[in-house]
Amino acid sequence: MTTNVEMTKIFEDQRQQYNRVQPMSLATRLTTLDQLERLLRENLNAFVEALQADFGQRDPLQIIGADLTGPLTTIAYTRKHLRKWMKPDKKRLGLMGLSGSREYIYNEPLGVVGIMSPFNAPIDLALDPAIEAIAAGNRVMVKISEYTPKAAALLQKLAKKYVSETTFAVITGEADVSAHFSALNWDKFVFTGGSETGKKILAAAAPNLTPVVLELGGKNPAVVLPDANQQLAAEKIARGRSGNSGQICLDVDYAMVPANQLTDYIHLIVEQLEQAFPTYSDNPEYSAIINDAAYKRITGMLAEAQQRGTQLLTINPNHDAVPDATKRLIPLTLAINPDPDLQIAKNEIFGPILSIFTYETLDEAIAFINTHEKSLAMYVFGKNKAQLNRIIRHTSSGGVDINELALHAGSHEMGFGGVGYSGMGRYKGGKVGFETFSNPKSVYKQGILAKYTTRFMVPIHNQRNEKRFKKMLGL
Repeated sequence: MTTNVEMTKIFEDQRQQYNRVQPMSLATRLTTLDQLERLLRENLNAFVEALQADFGQRDPLQIIGADLTGPLTTIAYTRKHLRKWMKPDKKRLGLMGLSGSREYIYNEPLGVVGIMSPFNAPIDLALDPAIEAIAAGNRVMVKISEYTPKAAALLQKLAKKYVSETTFAVITGEADVSAHFSALNWDKFVFTGGSETGKKILAAAAPNLTPVVLELGGKNPAVVLPDANQQLAAEKIARGRSGNSGQICLDVDYAMVPANQLTDYIHLIVEQLEQAFPTYSDNPEYSAIINDAAYKRITGMLAEAQQRGTQLLTINPNHDAVPDATKRLIPLTLAINPDPDLQIAKNEIFGPILSIFTYETLDEAIAFINTHEKSLAMYVFGKNKAQLNRIIRHTSSGGVDINELALHAGSHEMGFGGVGYSGMGRYKGGKVGFETFSNPKSVYKQGILAKYTTRFMVPIHNQRNEKRFKKMLGL
């Protein structure tokens, strides 16, 4: 565990190194990316074992897919394009260019960047923004979730072995360490987690005017249009929701289906879930809930819904003894048209519950979505272009996938992030991420007009300027 004194010392060392070697050369940036790649590739099994131990039950391939492949692809893409991104971006001046005037954007590094990652993908959501920040020439410190202590300790140990601590460092510890970490005088801060904690991060950043990137999740809807391929929509929604037992910020939180197709979708989704998870106990494919507090929160949601008479369909084809508090296993559950004031209807679930709501008209579905806070993602299934565009234009979310789930977040050509309560700022998007961790410094080079522009400096009041301004203003 890192002490606050140790953390502050690392921060100060990084700040001094940044000030001493500014800007970081292309060669140094590429070398650091190579070191991070070696750190991951040479220790894949160790990371899998650590994360399995932190969760108690989680599939190795799911860990690799969710936590380890993303940073590797980001490194490969960044390495390919970094030289070009670092070059000054020349802007068009039109006829003014004939005078020899020039305009440029120089993307300069910000300084020292702090990153806090959550438990559900602690390595990916630490390293992905770290890679982009380092590519932009910054020094980086990451704080890994205290809910995954073994993964955090492993990354910290390996970081010291593979990378210079004045360039990249890992901090471990409990909530008090997180509080101290978030209050340091960062040049940029990235947090992934819940909205309430996001508010605290903003409050901690305010005294230093630290710019913050927040990725906060939210209730992600899946809207199924009447002409959608039912089998495809049901398969993607069911299997997408069940990944990591619903503990993914991009998971479908609730589905909206045409009222006259409800029975069909219930049948198809149940069928998909039974195929995917015929058993829960000792099934490495099915993830445990991360800790006791999260387990109690989710089972409490289910208990409240049951007490209020909500139709709950528990998917348990092998009749396993679940929920299991000891192993923190909760079976996949469908909640059909729960009352809007229930916890499962109002709040992000972050667990293996899928609410299904019905709608009669598209306007009704759109109105329902807009009663919730803006989501990190929205998923739409269907073919009608007019209806698809109507949903996209009349709702707000961080991103949209049509007939697919979450792939917009993996694109290196688009930034990834939320809006409103689901977050602010963009990263994970190639050049978009690079620019997030850069200051776009404007540079203007004057040509032969330099001697004429002094006429607009003090003293400005003369007959020529008066005539010119009157003409400009139409007076």
